Amino acid sequence: MAADSADWQRVARPPEGGATLFPLQATLRLSDGRSIDIDAQGFLICHKGRLQAWKNECPHAGSPLDWIPGRFFSEDGEHLVCHTHHAIFDPESGDCLSGPCPRGLYALAFREVGDMVEVPVTAERLPERGGD
Repeated sequence: MAADSADWQRVARPPEGGATLFPLQATLRLSDGRSIDIDAQGFLICHKGRLQAWKNECPHAGSPLDWIPGRFFSEDGEHLVCHTHHAIFDPESGDCLSGPCPRGLYALAFREVGDMVEVPVTAERLPERGGD
């Protein structure tokens, strides 16, 4: 994502198996063609030493994924779990592994800057992977 520093915010790197929540600005497009700005949320995880950022939104219901604020991982730490219908997602790819999810999670760009991580200010999605 080509962005200047005004489009990024710095957050702390999460510990292994943990997550860092961050605010996002998003635009909701209404069926009548109007758009409204809304507050959304993203989360940055560290899984097996690798970082990944996701929009905190269930692709099935639109609700936040975390079952307790900031808790996204299954008890064994291997998957991300949606608290609403218990859909299970791969933490590295965001793919839906089981549950009522029509697609995977919305990936967000990020970049590491020393011991901090920069994440987007807006909820702009990364392009879809593969043939989806």
